[in-house]
Amino acid sequence: MTSHLRWLIRLLWFPVYYALEVIKSSTTVALDILTPGSRATPAFVEVRLRCTTDLEITMLANMISLTPGTVTVAARRRPATLWVHGMYVDDRDSFQEELYAMEDRLLAVTRRSGAPDRLPASRRTTSGGPA
Repeated sequence: MTSHLRWLIRLLWFPVYYALEVIKSSTTVALDILTPGSRATPAFVEVRLRCTTDLEITMLANMISLTPGTVTVAARRRPATLWVHGMYVDDRDSFQEELYAMEDRLLAVTRRSGAPDRLPASRRTTSGGPA
C-alpha cells in the first residue's frame, strides 16, 4: 500500500476516532453528574510533545480542551509542552499515555510519514507546572 493511501485512510479515520473519544469522555462525565457522590480524581499533568509546528501544538491543545473532563491550561513552544488538567486521573502515567495516543493520531494525519517514535521516558515528565 502506498504512503499516500495509508495517509488517506488515517485522515478518514481520524474524525471517527476523535468522535469516539468525545463520546467516551462525555459518558464518563455524565455518569458522574447523574450518580450520587463524585468519582473525580483531578490532577495536572505535564506532557512533553513530539509536535513541532504551531498548528500541531494548537490542534492537540484544542482537541484536549474539547474533550469533556480535560482542559489544556498552558502550552510552551520550545520544548513543546502542554500542561493538562484532567478530572478523572486515577493514574498519571496512564492519563499521559492517553494524551500521547491522541498525539499519535494527530501526527499520523498531519504528517504523511506518520507519527514519530515516542519521547524517551527520561524526557517525559508527569508533574510540575508552567515555567
